[in-house]
Amino acid sequence: MNFKTFLNDLHSRMIVQLYKEFENICFQHRVNLKKPLIIIEQLNSTWGNWDPLGRVITLSAQLVEEYSWDIIIGVLKHEMAHQIVTEVFNSEDIHGKSFQKACELIGVPKEYCKASLNIENKITHWKNSTLGEEELVVMRKLDKLLNLAQSANEHEALLAMEKVQELNLKYNLNRIQEGLDSSFYSLIINFKKKCVPTTYVYISSLIQAHYFVNIIYSELYDPLCDESHKIIEIIGTRHNVLMAEYVFYFLKETIESLWKIYQMNNNLPARYKLSYQKGVLVGFQNKLDSIAKNKLYNEINFYSQKHNNSMSEIIILENKKLNEYTKRIYPRLSRQGASNNKVYSEYYADGKSDGKKIVINKPVSETKNQIYYLGIGK
Repeated sequence: MNFKTFLNDLHSRMIVQLYKEFENICFQHRVNLKKPLIIIEQLNSTWGNWDPLGRVITLSAQLVEEYSWDIIIGVLKHEMAHQIVTEVFNSEDIHGKSFQKACELIGVPKEYCKASLNIENKITHWKNSTLGEEELVVMRKLDKLLNLAQSANEHEALLAMEKVQELNLKYNLNRIQEGLDSSFYSLIINFKKKCVPTTYVYISSLIQAHYFVNIIYSELYDPLCDESHKIIEIIGTRHNVLMAEYVFYFLKETIESLWKIYQMNNNLPARYKLSYQKGVLVGFQNKLDSIAKNKLYNEINFYSQKHNNSMSEIIILENKKLNEYTKRIYPRLSRQGASNNKVYSEYYADGKSDGKKIVINKPVSETKNQIYYLGIGK
């Protein structure tokens, strides 16, 4: 198969999937749109185009060949918003109020609601955008504390981790109290698997409970292998999403490392792995719960007395904003929990004990494919 034939085949598979994505977006957001013609062509100055006369959505060949599927769907949603303006609102508005209303209707991510999506500018991921001054200060402090948490002194390492949790909590309380912008972002973790590993579900639950984010389980199409893979999407403010991503990868690697050591020391078969790793995560969860209980109680009391209001009510209101944003992107959410796998109590108990010793820090090694740091430079 020559390269041109391969590209034509790839485009054909993508178009089939784009029709499925179109129908799913309409279903999820309860929007009644007639199916347009979707094509892929060479476009010189735009990522995509909506032709109301021919009822055609055109996506750039460069876009579909060079960018991940989540970016392609962002552009598809942008063009669908134009279709809504034309066929639902009966308007000729290009990128004005009607267009923004259409974007809201189908949950178009804000970076795709812009009037121009120039190829020359590329689509810059929000992680690479400039941090605010206060955000940068906090991230640098967190970075230093994570380095301190590598200390061989167990007491110093634990104290550094407690400071990490405390600083993260204070930052969020300050942001909420001062009414700073609650712009929400999403970040995708793709496992390249057809099912979410049970341990990843446990890690996600832990992160959602302690890092001011929502976790969504979804699917993302991979055109190269022509199949969909399970993904986890982290939604929250930029600071919280970055922190949650860091903790996710840290725990993912930590439980694998701890199991290998435990398995080798005890000469165990692989069937005990899940029981041990679940115990590790529960032990670490209990540790975070203990830190949060003391720190959160003290901080909420301090802020409530200082500002003469109920900080608890403000936190609830902030959570409501995050949940409303999540609901706008995923209006038909369903709950997913970890499967009820058999747990071997002995290995679960050992894991739980080891989990209580985990200290979040900067890993010794980093790889190019996974983000293990907070994105503030080294």
